[in-house]
Amino acid sequence: MAEKWRHIAETKHLSIRELIIEVTTRSAFVGSPKEVAHLINDHVQGDAADGYILVPHITPHGLDEFVDKVVPELQDLGVFRTEYEGTTLRDHLGLARPRSSVSSRHWSLA
Repeated sequence: MAEKWRHIAETKHLSIRELIIEVTTRSAFVGSPKEVAHLINDHVQGDAADGYILVPHITPHGLDEFVDKVVPELQDLGVFRTEYEGTTLRDHLGLARPRSSVSSRHWSLA
């Protein structure tokens, strides 16, 4: 694998960062917002993916268009939330709050 990657890096004159971007498996969805939303949903529903991470270094024009156009399509399909359950990650995941053994104690540094 290392030899293959070295060859790719040398042939294409890539930096280490560029090489990792080049060889890392990633999905490219091309189409209208509705088509992209359906492709993403088909992959998730078919257990080909359990979610996606969108990263700015491989989305050259930012995420605004995705958020403004694809997310509403995913919401229309009922596969992307329209509201949050609370104010914390724990709330969003539906997890109970832990009991704290120190909650009734008062600490002082004085």
